[in-house]
Amino acid sequence: MRKPTHHLLILLLVTITSLGAQASTLRCGSKLVSEGDLSADVLRKCGEPDEHQVIPPSVRPTVNSPGQAVTVENWIYGPSGGAYRYLRFLDGRLTEIRIQRD
Repeated sequence: MRKPTHHLLILLLVTITSLGAQASTLRCGSKLVSEGDLSADVLRKCGEPDEHQVIPPSVRPTVNSPGQAVTVENWIYGPSGGAYRYLRFLDGRLTEIRIQRD
């Protein structure tokens, strides 16, 4: 009789892969923000961040992307409940949500 380890391994890999594909979300009160949301929507749902850094576009032409540049914004909320919430926006769209506990 064969052990079902092969099936268990496949199930585990599928589960891990699907978890990695989910977009990150952040709860602001009773509202949720997700990667892909616009900065105006995040501002409306979460309010002003405690810290806000804007890195203006800087054109650095390369062979593969001549003249392309984006504005980067880093927002920080917290500490709240012992955690900081770091949000990164590229050209006004939320691209990263990271939560870090003290």
